[in-house]
Amino acid sequence: MDLSPQRARTRQAILDAAAAQWSRDPTVGLGDIAAAAGVGRATVHRYFSDRQVLHAALITDSWTTLRAAIEQAGPATDSALKVIQRIVTAMVHAGDRMSFLFTTTEGTPSEDDAGIAREVDELILAEIERGQREGALDSAVPARWIELTIWSTVYTGLRAAADGLVPRHSVDELIRRTLHRAVSEQPK
Repeated sequence: MDLSPQRARTRQAILDAAAAQWSRDPTVGLGDIAAAAGVGRATVHRYFSDRQVLHAALITDSWTTLRAAIEQAGPATDSALKVIQRIVTAMVHAGDRMSFLFTTTEGTPSEDDAGIAREVDELILAEIERGQREGALDSAVPARWIELTIWSTVYTGLRAAADGLVPRHSVDELIRRTLHRAVSEQPK
C-alpha cells in the first residue's frame, strides 16, 4: 500500500488511537477510535473496511513497532545487561502496543505475524544468552524463562500504571529493579 504522506499520517493516527483504546478496553467501538484519532468514522472505514481488518492491521503494526523499538535499543552494542535494560525501556515506551498485544493475542502471534514475532523473540533471546555468557544473568535459569519473565513483568508494570497503582514515569525503573533481582547471577 503506497500512501501519500498525509494518508500515511492519517492511517498511523487511526492505528495509534486503536492501540490506545483497545489496550485499555478491547470492546471499544470504531466510533470511539475515530474520535480519538481526530477523524470521522467514515475515514476509519476508508482505511480499514471493518473492525477485524483494523484489528489485524494493528497487530501487525504493533509487532513491527516493537521490533523497531528493540532494534533501536542497539542489540550487541554494549554489555548485554545494559542492552536488556534499553530493550525494557523500549518495550515500556511501546506501552499501548505491548498492552494491546498482550490483551489481544496473549503473546501468541497469528500465522501472518509469526515471522516478525519470531524476530522480536530472537533479538531478546540473543541478549539474554549473551548476558548469561557474560555472567550477568543466571545461567541456571533457561533463557526462554527469562524472556517470558521480561514480557510478563513489562506487562504487569504497564497494567499497574494504567490502573493508577504506580506513576507511569516510575514503571521503567520498577521493572528493571524487579528483573535485576529475579534473573541476575547471584553471588555464590
